[in-house]
Amino acid sequence: MHRLFGYLVPFLFFCSLVSPATAAYPPGVYAVEGQYIWDSWIVEDQGVLHRYALSAPKEGYTPNERHEHAFVRHAVSNDGGVTWKDLGPAVTPQPKGTWPDHVVWTSSVMLHKNEQGEKEFLMFITGRSEEDDLTQRIGLARSTDGHHFSVPTVILSPTETLGYDITDDDGIIMAWRDPYLIQDPADGRWHMVFSAKSKDSCGVIRPTVGHAVAEDASFTSWSLQPPMTLPQYYRQVEVPYMLHRDGKYYLFVSTQANPLVDNNAGKEAAFRGYEGDSITGPWTLVYEDTDRIYGHQIYAPTLFEKRRGSGEYAAVSFYSLDTGCPLTGTPVVDIRWEEGDPHFEFNEDLGPCLTQPPSSGAKEAQP
Repeated sequence: MHRLFGYLVPFLFFCSLVSPATAAYPPGVYAVEGQYIWDSWIVEDQGVLHRYALSAPKEGYTPNERHEHAFVRHAVSNDGGVTWKDLGPAVTPQPKGTWPDHVVWTSSVMLHKNEQGEKEFLMFITGRSEEDDLTQRIGLARSTDGHHFSVPTVILSPTETLGYDITDDDGIIMAWRDPYLIQDPADGRWHMVFSAKSKDSCGVIRPTVGHAVAEDASFTSWSLQPPMTLPQYYRQVEVPYMLHRDGKYYLFVSTQANPLVDNNAGKEAAFRGYEGDSITGPWTLVYEDTDRIYGHQIYAPTLFEKRRGSGEYAAVSFYSLDTGCPLTGTPVVDIRWEEGDPHFEFNEDLGPCLTQPPSSGAKEAQP
């Protein structure tokens, strides 16, 4: 409570100094005038947090229309996420005829040394081109400074082999997006997880997590693996993230039970988690009796190591429309660990933007 009060006092004071038409946000919120901001992902480099987020102009577009005008913008923080300096677009749609020439969707970034031993920012993106209609492909863009990225190249295209489904026959848009990489300490290989759908022998479509393994150090060749089996299923599964800690693997996803509804409360949107003994599971509920971590006022939390090699993690997300800071990036959210379980300090760290209580229903993880 004292942390929330600490956010609330300066927030209310600032609001008293500005006109009603001027948006005022508490510390740590990532907002850009005239832009919708949603899915974010972060990488730390020598004390600097590089934050990337989906962005689209507000003028001329409703919140729901933003998805068809999305690109990636870049911000940095030198104070651990208390303030953000917006640097503008980083990965944008390409000229017509060059993939992706329509939109860039949720991606992830990591730091890696190339064959010459030079540092590179690798952005694994979701892209769509006009000629592909709704088809999503996963690609890779490279940068030496974290802001100026190369033209993305496709590294993993959708396929219906190995039990994957790439249709919208279940009434929900196809899924082949949201790539995230993790190096497995068990074998040293790089693994990609991504949003996908599977189809069983009876033809039942289940949204799930896709899996691929890098074939070489260039990250351009991938061996597709069977989709993962989750202990519970939802109509839509998005933005998978994974980490390894103290011998356990943790898989986090964002889900929607009713994705065709136009608000996150009605969608029953939630952040969920699983744990297992290997990078492919089998997975069990993160809190033994529930997989639910938080919902619905934020969506698509992503994790990052607060300082590389520290083993300490934090999360970042974006605020839903029914909050005090709609479609802006959240402050950094701390994660603490108790008896091997991750506990996300959402209520404590998200401050006065949470103007409504968390959704009722399934049990919440307690701070």
